Amino acid sequence: MRRSILLLALCGALLFGCEGGTLSIYSQNCTSTNGLLAGPAVMCSGEAESLSGSVGIEFGDQDDEEEELSGTYRLSAEISVQSGEARVYSYDADGEWLPLGPVSAGSPLRVEEVLIEPFGESSVFFVEAAEGEVGGLRYKGRIEPA
Repeated sequence: MRRSILLLALCGALLFGCEGGTLSIYSQNCTSTNGLLAGPAVMCSGEAESLSGSVGIEFGDQDDEEEELSGTYRLSAEISVQSGEARVYSYDADGEWLPLGPVSAGSPLRVEEVLIEPFGESSVFFVEAAEGEVGGLRYKGRIEPA
């Protein structure tokens, strides 16, 4: 029970959305730029020792609590795992589940200029372990208003 409470506290503090899953030893680094002609772009990279279930990955400033994204964004990302298999997805403009592709050891997923609409979510994309858990999750990506 204590472990579950600690995990829930970490979910809020570490800027990732728990969607019925867990991350262990997770870190993320984000930077943002404000464009004159286009809206701000956010670049993030992160890693976790392991992931089980389905976990939402957020891009943003750790000082902004529960910042929800609104509107359409262009996502480019590379996601890899050292062991196991996972599916990666986001949401489209209709709030429908948008598969981005599978990722497995030796086969990273590259997402190029995909339009997503987080639809009131703060998570940019979700990683769902196929069976059991995945190890050595790493990602880097960029979102910007479309």
